[in-house]
Amino acid sequence: MAENENVLLRLRQSVSGYSPTQQKLGEYVLTDPSRVLYLTITELARESETSEASVTRLCRALGCKGYTEFKMALALDVQRSQAPRSQGDEIDNLVDESVQALRDTAKLLDRSVLEQAALALHEARSVQIYGVAASAIIGDYLHYKLLRLGKSGQLFSDMHRAAMSATALGGEDVVVAISSSGSTRDLLHVVKLARKRGAKVLTISNTPRSPLASLSDILLVAAKPEGPLSAGALNAKVGAMLLVELAITSLMSLDTRYGDSSQQTASATLPLLL
Repeated sequence: MAENENVLLRLRQSVSGYSPTQQKLGEYVLTDPSRVLYLTITELARESETSEASVTRLCRALGCKGYTEFKMALALDVQRSQAPRSQGDEIDNLVDESVQALRDTAKLLDRSVLEQAALALHEARSVQIYGVAASAIIGDYLHYKLLRLGKSGQLFSDMHRAAMSATALGGEDVVVAISSSGSTRDLLHVVKLARKRGAKVLTISNTPRSPLASLSDILLVAAKPEGPLSAGALNAKVGAMLLVELAITSLMSLDTRYGDSSQQTASATLPLLL
């Protein structure tokens, strides 16, 4: 996508990693983007209790050359968000939010980074997957997909065991760290151990600026839902599931043997079906 497209999506993804002043400004924009469209740079700085320099820095961080370009991109986002939508119940809303999370993840996707992730998995002697709580569900899915391709991997949701495993890693191994916030203390400890041993770190997260992101060699970002209470919900995890699927699809394109292994592992389970 163009660098200045989907500014609200980019802002929502990144705001938690900004400085306190930039966070304050970013949250102001996210709270009422339609109002911001009618504010001059001076008015926005005054109403958000920041400064014109802070506004300019935020515009550039979002890929815009200046405030005018930022408002043009913002206007397109606001127009899209105001498109008529059918009114439904809670079930319809959950479906809509989950579908939107998939679409937003696709908008955020950097295909060159996806290719790097697939290549890292392909070249890895072993793949160590770390994730706790709801993130362990994503890790289990990745572990299953790798198993289908005959790729060696281990899944750890217990960070004590993960820490012990990390001490045996080396430069030929890849750690896949999964964390929505990128700030889980136990996970960060284990990733640091793995990095000291020379392992490459591939992260799947909903937060592009986080302590975990700063430790990563490769970062795949899933869309972050707007709601503050959505941790562990489907719309918070479906984007990460899509990234796993895309990484596996890219991995399979690197070697025909993965397709062969997928057929063999599928055949192995046929006698178990009724």
